Amino acid sequence: MGEVIALIRVMPAEVISDDKLQKMMGDIKNVVKLPAKVGNIEVKPVAFGLKGLNVTVVVPDDQGGLDPVVELISKVENVDSAEVTDVGRV
Repeated sequence: MGEVIALIRVMPAEVISDDKLQKMMGDIKNVVKLPAKVGNIEVKPVAFGLKGLNVTVVVPDDQGGLDPVVELISKVENVDSAEVTDVGRV
């Protein structure tokens, strides 16, 4: 079996401080458990001081897709939404 790589856009509900954004990044890395793996997390400015995160996740094909990972990320403190924006195979 192969692996699926996905880009997940994570948005906070409001403008948050850089410290809270860093904590949110750490929390995302902690909630995503094996066999899924967090690759890169990139901060992306959206508008008027609002910053989102682009989270790259790799999941084995046979692990039931990306929905469980997105659900875990959406439950992290300060996360308003988590949405898969791109999917590919490795």
